[in-house]
Amino acid sequence: MSLTRKEVLAHIEQAYALLNAKKFADLNPLITIIQDNLNVLGYTYPSDNARYYRFFMLYIGAFEQVNMEVMHSYVEALEEVGQVLASDYEYICSYYKACPELVYEKALQAYPYNETLHIHYALKLQVEKRYTEAIAILKYVLECYPATTEARFLLWEIQSAQLEDQVKSTEEADCYQLLELASATHNLDVLKGLQLDTRLDKKTKLLTFIQVAIWELRSVEVIELWKKEWKTLDLTDLSRYVLADYAKAFMMYDLVPQILKAPQNPDFPDADFTNFTEYKAFIQAFTNAGWQLVQHHYLLLGNAAYFHSKNGNAVKICLKNGLALNDKNPLLLNLKAMFLKSEGSYQEAGATYHEAFRNGLTMDNYLQYLIELNNRIESYQGVLDTVKQFHIRHTPTLKSMFFKARALFKFHRDDEALAVLNEALQDFPLHSRSYAPWMYHYRMIINKRKRNYTQYFLDQQAEINYYVDGDDDYFDTTNLAVEIIFEQGEYEECYKYAIYNHEQGKLTEELYPIFQWICFYDFLLEKPDDLQDPTEANINKQPETFEDFRNNGLIYWMLDDHTAAAESLMVAASKSVNKAIYLKLALTCAKEGFKNSLSLTICETIRKEVPEAREFKTDYTYAQILNDEHRHEEAYKTLLDVLKSYPERSFFEFPKDYNFLLHILKNNVKAMANMSAYNKYISMLLSRDTPTENQLREQQELSKLQSEEDLFLQHNLMENLVRFNFELYPEEQEELKEMKMRIKAAHFA
Repeated sequence: MSLTRKEVLAHIEQAYALLNAKKFADLNPLITIIQDNLNVLGYTYPSDNARYYRFFMLYIGAFEQVNMEVMHSYVEALEEVGQVLASDYEYICSYYKACPELVYEKALQAYPYNETLHIHYALKLQVEKRYTEAIAILKYVLECYPATTEARFLLWEIQSAQLEDQVKSTEEADCYQLLELASATHNLDVLKGLQLDTRLDKKTKLLTFIQVAIWELRSVEVIELWKKEWKTLDLTDLSRYVLADYAKAFMMYDLVPQILKAPQNPDFPDADFTNFTEYKAFIQAFTNAGWQLVQHHYLLLGNAAYFHSKNGNAVKICLKNGLALNDKNPLLLNLKAMFLKSEGSYQEAGATYHEAFRNGLTMDNYLQYLIELNNRIESYQGVLDTVKQFHIRHTPTLKSMFFKARALFKFHRDDEALAVLNEALQDFPLHSRSYAPWMYHYRMIINKRKRNYTQYFLDQQAEINYYVDGDDDYFDTTNLAVEIIFEQGEYEECYKYAIYNHEQGKLTEELYPIFQWICFYDFLLEKPDDLQDPTEANINKQPETFEDFRNNGLIYWMLDDHTAAAESLMVAASKSVNKAIYLKLALTCAKEGFKNSLSLTICETIRKEVPEAREFKTDYTYAQILNDEHRHEEAYKTLLDVLKSYPERSFFEFPKDYNFLLHILKNNVKAMANMSAYNKYISMLLSRDTPTENQLREQQELSKLQSEEDLFLQHNLMENLVRFNFELYPEEQEELKEMKMRIKAAHFA
C-alpha cells in the first residue's frame, strides 16, 4: 500500500510516541510501513528526512547492545542533508565508550561552546586514560561555564587518577605538574613530599606549605600565619587565589582584599582553527589566558564588598568589570542578583537570577536564591512552591526547612510549621552560623500560641545558647521571655529579665508598663531609681493592638482607675492568644477596686468564652461576688458546684482557722430561709476545736428558735461561751442562773 508524504510523517510521529512509551511490539510493523514508503520523502524535504533519521538513532539507542556503526551512519546522513544539530551529536557522543573519535572532532569544532559535548569527550578520554587531554577539555568547559559542577567533579576525578599514575610510575615525574595535580585534588601526602623537593623554586614551594597548613591547621592558626609571615612575602598568583578562596570559604571576607592584587587582563587567542589539532591548541591557549581566573578575581572582591564592607560602589565596579569579560558568567550574575535584592530592586533581581540559571547556575542554588527572594518580598506561597521544587531535586537542608516553616508560620498554619521545625531541629546538625536559633525562635512563638510553656522555655534556653550576652538577638529573645513569664504570673522571675534588659538599655518600649506594674504590684521587688512612674500621658488614647490595650490596662491599674484598667484588659484578652490569662488579670483588678458589677461580667465572660480556664479561684470569686450582691440562690448553687468540682481544694487546702467558703454557704442558706441547711453549716463550724463567739451565739440563737424548751441544750451552749472565756452579758448571766435552778428543781430535787 502506497502512502502519501503526509501519511508517512504521521506514521513517524506515531513511531516516536510508541518509542517513548516503550511499546516495541507495536513499533516493528509501523517501522516496516515507514521504510517501504520512504521514497515519497525524497530530497525535496530534508527536514522530513532528518525527522526519520533521528527516530532511528533513538530506536537504535533503545537496545542494550548499541549498533554504533548504524547509528553513526544516521548522523552522517543528517550531515549530508545539512540537518545535523548539537542534540544529534550529544546523543551519539553520550555513548562515549563506543562513539568514534571522528564524531567528537566534527562535533566540537561545530559547537565549540557546548559543555555537554565536551564533558562526553572528557569521559571518553578518561576511559582511554588520555588524562592530559581530558583535563584540558574540562578546564576549557569551566572557563566557559564556571558553575558546571559536573565538570568540576569529573576534573577532580581525572586529575586524581593522573596523579596516582605519576606517583606509582617508575619514571621521574615533573615536579611542577605534580604540584598542580596535588593542589587541584588536595592530596596532602604528595604536597608534604613536595615540601622537600629541591627542584621547586622558593615561591612555588611556598604554595605547598600554604596548602598543607590550610588542610591541617585551624582557621585561626592559618590567619595568624597570613598576618605574621605570608602577607609580606612575594606569593605566586596561584598561592593568592588559594588563600583568597580559603578566606571566602570561612566567610572571612575582610581578608580577601588584603590577599588579592589587581587582576591582569586576559590575553585571548584567536578562534581561527581549521582542524581539530588547531582547535585543541585554541582550547589550551584559551584556558591559559586567565579569562575565567580574572572573573573569579572580581567575584571574590565583589563578594567581599557585598558581605563584609557593604561597599555598594565596590560591588558595582566588580560586577561591571567581571561581566564585561563574560556577561553570561552565572556566578557574577548571581552576585548581581543578590546586590539588586539588597537594594530593593526585587523584580530586576528575579530576572537576573533567571538569567544566571539559564547560563549555568545550578538548579539547587537557583531554587535556594529564589526561596530567599520570595521570602524577602513576602510571597510566602512562592516560598512554599519553590521549596517543593527544591525538595523534589535535592534532599532537604536546614535552610530550605527553615524557609518552609517560616512561610507556614506566616500563613498561621502552626501545626504544619511545628512539624517542619521539629523534624529540622531533630535531624540536622545545628551549628552556630545556621538557621537553628531562628527555628527555635519560631517554635517558641508557636508554643506560646499553643500555651505549651514547658517546651517554650526549653527552646528559649536553646536559642539563647547561640548568642553572646549583649547581642541584639540575645535581648530580642529575653524581651520575649519577659512577656511570657509575666503571663505565667511568675512576677519575680519576670522582674529578673526585665531589670537586666532595662539596665542594659535593651528593654523594648512596649514592655515598660509590665516592668512598672510588677514593681508597683509586688512591693517586695525593688523599683529602680531611674524607672519613672506612669502618668496619664503614658496612656495610648487610640489603642489598636493587643499590646496597646494590655499596656493601657496596666497603666490605668497603677493610676488606681480600676474600671478603665479592667475594661482595657478585657479588650486585650479578646486580642490575645492567652485570653484566659488577661481575663483573670482583669478580674483581679476589678476585685481590688471593689467593682462588683464589672467583676461579675468578667467572671461570666470566663465561664462562657474560656470555660477550660475555670479553676477554684475564679469560681469561688464568682460565688463571693454573687453573695456580696445578695444574689443568694445563685451564690449557693455556685458554691455547691465549687465543692463538687474542687473537693481537695475545698475541704483540705482551704484555711481552717476561718473557713470563708463555709461562712458564705451558711449566710446564703440563712438568707434563703433554709433552716435545715443553716443548722448543718453552723454545726460544721462549731466542730472545730476553738469556735468563735459569733459561731456559738449563732447556734444559741438557732436553738432558741427550734428547741426553746430544751433546757439542757440552752444551758450547754451558754456554758460553752463561758468555757471558751467569752464574757456573758449581765442579762445572760441571770438567764444562766435561772436555767440552773430550773434544771435542779426539775431533775435533781
